[in-house]
Amino acid sequence: MLRPLGYADIPALYEAIEASRAHLGAWLPWERDIRTQDDLRVFVDRTIRKNADGEGHRGIFEPDGRIAGHASIESANAAQRSAELGYWVRADRAGRGYATEAVRALLEWGFRHLGLHRVTAFADAANAASRRVLEKAGFREEGVVRHRVPQDGGWRDHVMYGLLEDEVRGAK
Repeated sequence: MLRPLGYADIPALYEAIEASRAHLGAWLPWERDIRTQDDLRVFVDRTIRKNADGEGHRGIFEPDGRIAGHASIESANAAQRSAELGYWVRADRAGRGYATEAVRALLEWGFRHLGLHRVTAFADAANAASRRVLEKAGFREEGVVRHRVPQDGGWRDHVMYGLLEDEVRGAK
């Protein structure tokens, strides 16, 4: 279900972002930076490089052959064995459990292949659906990061979540 992103995916990924601008724009300020498929090519270049360098994994999930979203886990600090998790779901595919499945798969991969001790994730304080994804995946709320992301001339607070390798092992 979750696979690496490649250049051939640019048109379909761009279409997924275009179809979801209002939905994504409420939570993710980066979507405004993707105005053309060439803008997306820069992201795909970086994705392929990071995946090849083994710093983490960025991929798309397409449960029925159509892109439903994107998820990533990227090493934040190799010495501390920590990483940060991120994800988004296209508007017409939200609420079907795809993000939760993708997050669980990335966590399994990260703890197993990157040897992680800790994974951190952030969700906009007002994004109840994203917060549920993290909680269903076993994350614990650790606090509010005030004014973390600039957006629409103001600032958005985010809730920080954490998951430790011992908590993952204990859940199995």
